[in-house]
Amino acid sequence: MERKVGMIPNFAPQFGEQLLGNDWGKLVTYPTPANIAVVKEFYTNVRKIGDYPAENYLGYVRGHAIRYDPDSINNFLDTVWAGEQCQFALFMEEGTDFDDVERVLCVPGGHFQRNRTGSVVNNRRTDLTPLAKYWMAFSHANIQPCSHVSDITLSRALLIYCAIRNLNVNIGHVIVDEIRMCANTTNNKAPLGHPSLITHLCKIAEVDTSAPPFERPRKAIDEAYYRQYCGGEEAAQPVPPRRTRRERGQAQSQASAETHEAEPFQMRNMYMSLIGAQLQSIHRGQVATAEMIVGMYDTPPAHR
Repeated sequence: MERKVGMIPNFAPQFGEQLLGNDWGKLVTYPTPANIAVVKEFYTNVRKIGDYPAENYLGYVRGHAIRYDPDSINNFLDTVWAGEQCQFALFMEEGTDFDDVERVLCVPGGHFQRNRTGSVVNNRRTDLTPLAKYWMAFSHANIQPCSHVSDITLSRALLIYCAIRNLNVNIGHVIVDEIRMCANTTNNKAPLGHPSLITHLCKIAEVDTSAPPFERPRKAIDEAYYRQYCGGEEAAQPVPPRRTRRERGQAQSQASAETHEAEPFQMRNMYMSLIGAQLQSIHRGQVATAEMIVGMYDTPPAHR
């Protein structure tokens, strides 16, 4: 189920800038309760049976035609796509500079996982920056549904890379591909993707979506989510207000003085604790050696 997503200006203001720069503002606000019966009927009727010569992006729910082509999705999301080259699709076909993808998405030392032939497979979530983790949560909820959160696949990583780099992405086409894959999956236990979006499309086509049962959007992805799931203590600190050069200089001088005052005491404690640990280790070794020698000479010859 989709989720509403906050802009988190106090923690990662660049997320909102990137989102609006891609013209994806409605993607974080549209989720509303989904009509489960309508969504199930939609997926049942768009599932392919046999080989189709072409995709018509047309389904039927209760006698109404439901269009779910890329243009219909983009129109609902108030996203204008003028037919440029979709960089995400191009990267999926031809590849890209994965070193730059790692620099954008990963913390220092983080990298993609590769198979034995050296091909990129996925990326561990722990290697992502706090901002990339937040994008991952949003994308997995509202764009490319996925319940597996310990790592991120190549296609999902490339989509986030394109979003952060503000590269051209036909978001309607990306979502349509996800709907098609969900409709034709062989896993009957897989959750149905984009239920709120599909309910909206059916409502636009004048399908009665007012009768229960409903499924409500999951808990919003917001500042609380960012603090708890997207990073450690450093990531959870609000972005401080900008200060004048004079204020910054005074703060740096004060911090430097505090560091120099505390450092000798801290270093002395650390040194003494290390020495103590080493002496204890040596003492334990000497005692064990002495006990072994005494045991050898106390044992009768027949038992040696």
